[in-house]
Amino acid sequence: MIVSYLFTAGLIVVSLIIQGHSSFDVLRIAGVKPDLLFITIVFLSYSFGSFYGEVTGFISGLLHDSVSNSPLGLLTFPKMALGFIVGMFGRSVLKESFVTVFLLLFGASLIKGVLTLFLCYLFHEASVSQIASVIIPESFYNAFVAPPLFMLFDKIYEKEIEREGN
Repeated sequence: MIVSYLFTAGLIVVSLIIQGHSSFDVLRIAGVKPDLLFITIVFLSYSFGSFYGEVTGFISGLLHDSVSNSPLGLLTFPKMALGFIVGMFGRSVLKESFVTVFLLLFGASLIKGVLTLFLCYLFHEASVSQIASVIIPESFYNAFVAPPLFMLFDKIYEKEIEREGN
């Protein structure tokens, strides 16, 4: 179990570095980068349950808030909430299918985007036009990037997932 925690910490740190560092701007398509941290949270919450996803979402959201210029909690709450929700309902979704992983990530990314937009609206930092210009393209990008990452993460966590009985 300690090995899976170390892998999780490593994945979070690597995702945060890729997402935040300007040298990885080559990943941008139409001005949008995939949210690798969120994809990692969705995988972990799907594979290990709602509590693991909630805690992972909370910790990685706090780390993401601390390295960004956003108010504390703005990026934490959506990641934590969706980590919990995907963990509750994700086990009923087949992970082996490209289409189901695509739809799972697309839907979760849309909900995360709308929730983040609502929180930004509360802090007077958002407009509804961001749904079309940022949220929908990021959701598609996350959904296309997720299936290969899920297969990679399945290989990394293979023994732990077998032990969990999934």
